[in-house]
Amino acid sequence: MNASVTQTGVSAADGSGSLVFNSAVGNFSITLVTNIATTGPGFTSASTTINITYNGPIGANSDKLIIEVLGNKFVNPTTPAPAQITSNASPSTSGLNASSVTMTSGVIAGNVVALGAAGTTLGGQLGTTTGTGSMGSASSVLTPNPVTGATFNIVNPFSFYQTYTITGFVNSSQAGSLSAGSTVSAVPEPSGIVLALAALPLLGVGGWLRRRKAVLTA
Repeated sequence: MNASVTQTGVSAADGSGSLVFNSAVGNFSITLVTNIATTGPGFTSASTTINITYNGPIGANSDKLIIEVLGNKFVNPTTPAPAQITSNASPSTSGLNASSVTMTSGVIAGNVVALGAAGTTLGGQLGTTTGTGSMGSASSVLTPNPVTGATFNIVNPFSFYQTYTITGFVNSSQAGSLSAGSTVSAVPEPSGIVLALAALPLLGVGGWLRRRKAVLTA
């Protein structure tokens, strides 16, 4: 059985802002989810803190928790520009233990305003990153750390989407936490050297090096 709880907030015109979420769903008590989105020339980032308590079955019959964070109206990096997502996360707790933690981050073209059905994640993502690990040690990280996605062509406006899937709980009546961050940033075009040859009167074949300078857009 799937159950879902959704909370929405209002951000600034450029998509930046913060959202604090407190609720219960199924056997989970989401004591705090804080998401802070910031944006500036050439980047948009999202930092997330999650605190949960689980009171349900353990082992093979344990529940699965999916937390989705969706922000829209972002325009940095600006178009046209290749972009790339970099993400990292650290589930830090000495209480709640889970054998599987998966974090993803992706960009979706346009202003997406609604999440999908409970138990599903949104499609159409670009440059997706995926980090995996477990929850249980006092200090751990998802791997790879950081994880970098494939380069893609940014579109404006776009939505920035993160998911956190936690399952395989080996104990209950315990609290756990996770801190994560994702950034989508412009990828500068590398400078290059172009060799050109020309037939010059009286001088035969001459050559020169012409340096092509990459221009970074804000």
